[in-house]
Amino acid sequence: MEYGEDLKAVKMIVKMMLKARKNLRMYPSNNPIYAGTLEETFETFSAFFSLKEKLVLTIRLHDIFYEAECVYHDEDQKDSNLAFFFFKDGLRELSFKKTLPFDELEAFLKVISADFENEITDDDTVTLFWENDFQHIRYVVEDQILSDDNDEAQAVRQALSGQKAPDKFKDIYKTAFQTDETAPRLDIIEIDEKDLELLARELEADAADKTDKFMDIIFEVLYKSRTREELAEVVDFFKVALEYAIKKGNFSSAIRVLKRLKMIAVHEKVSDIIKEHIRQVLTFAGSEHIVFLLGEYLDTEKKDTPLLKEMAEFFSKNAIPPFMNLLSSLSTIHARKAVIDILVKLGPLDFLTITKGLNSPEWYVVRNIIYVLREMGDPRAVEYLLKKIQHPENRVKIEVVRTLGELKDARAVAPIAEFLNEDNDAQLRYTAIRALGRLATAEAREILLASVREKAFDSRDFSEKKEYFQILSRWNDKEMREAMTSILMKKTLFLSAKGYEKKACAALGLGLLGSRDALPVLYKNRKSGSKLLQECCQDAIARIDNAPH
Repeated sequence: MEYGEDLKAVKMIVKMMLKARKNLRMYPSNNPIYAGTLEETFETFSAFFSLKEKLVLTIRLHDIFYEAECVYHDEDQKDSNLAFFFFKDGLRELSFKKTLPFDELEAFLKVISADFENEITDDDTVTLFWENDFQHIRYVVEDQILSDDNDEAQAVRQALSGQKAPDKFKDIYKTAFQTDETAPRLDIIEIDEKDLELLARELEADAADKTDKFMDIIFEVLYKSRTREELAEVVDFFKVALEYAIKKGNFSSAIRVLKRLKMIAVHEKVSDIIKEHIRQVLTFAGSEHIVFLLGEYLDTEKKDTPLLKEMAEFFSKNAIPPFMNLLSSLSTIHARKAVIDILVKLGPLDFLTITKGLNSPEWYVVRNIIYVLREMGDPRAVEYLLKKIQHPENRVKIEVVRTLGELKDARAVAPIAEFLNEDNDAQLRYTAIRALGRLATAEAREILLASVREKAFDSRDFSEKKEYFQILSRWNDKEMREAMTSILMKKTLFLSAKGYEKKACAALGLGLLGSRDALPVLYKNRKSGSKLLQECCQDAIARIDNAPH
């Protein structure tokens, strides 16, 4: 089902109500996060009112509905459940007018953010709504609309008529303490392995919740700090908390803390002293100590951590050397891949530091750094890579050639062409052929054609010959069609099986070029004495016939 814009806006409003309840409880009214939450919530209401004149929310025990569509659902009967929070006080409907002003929305959010469980108060949500005398917010309680014109009259009528609420609590009390004289015997159920695993997951989740609560306490201390000494202590608290979260692999908690700190640090009303101390925490997040812990976690846990990429958003260029050092100590492939992804993200902050990794004595580190440079796509990398193209380790050479091809710098053509020689490793030769194809320059084309025309080319493996012609077919022009046709039509006495392989590859190349002008020569060679050439000509004809005209 494709939701309308108004439904999306309502879902965002409910989401912001939940966020406001949390932030307005947590922060004082002079805090920038408090103010930012109010502004963000008002903007979500404004977005809805740009589409509709009125917002009506229907409240149920576990759900909140908008025009028969459920926009919120929570099974827990707790204060954190927004639907239950409204429902338990008798609220069944909330409506907001388009003319809702900022100050009335703030008053509404303050009411729903009240901590009724921990504050000493006899009031409930409905009472506080009534005391605020809302002009643009209406609410329905147990199917009776309460508004300015009928609240007081209704109360008077009920008092005069002597109406009383049923003794619900007395009934509940009596029922709760009724017990049977003989309690049924309970069988003991053994706990199996699955039960233990479930319990372990629940305990782990509970521990994560405690970490977040601890972080919230530290933020409270930060807001109340007044001296440099107090702020320095808060910085130490944050460092210890972040270290603990990383050790436990609780990256989501660490990210939430860093986000909040960064948001405070950029707020114009926050003093320079506080910003300075916050920067110390952010720098610590990318320090050698934390990076080492990240590497240790990645190597031992052996699982993907997509949140680590998100955490990298908060690292500065100072985190680059520690992460590069990790590449020489990590033992698992998935951990090395995660670190490479982070370096790709951080690389633009300090390109020159990344290139220093090319001087590592470990060949696998050099190869990883080359991969980082390729993913970064910075053209400056060509100059550094050309210096490493003759690295003694063949696997490094292959990575350099592949990267130079993808960076598409014409300076790389001649150095790459040196690896086409048969004396080189086969994988390196294949990589060089493909790299020249990606470079796609006139010089690269002539080098490949010249190799094909050499007499020694006939002795190469069929798969390597095929690779040449597949790459050459990327230059789809008259000259290339004539060159391949010439190879296919060339007549020689006592042609060897290797010679037929070259002609067969030329036939495949013509098929890839897709020119119908090549059909006569392909039909003619389909009758060749070589079975391989017959098959390749047939494949090429079929490809051309089936190609869109």
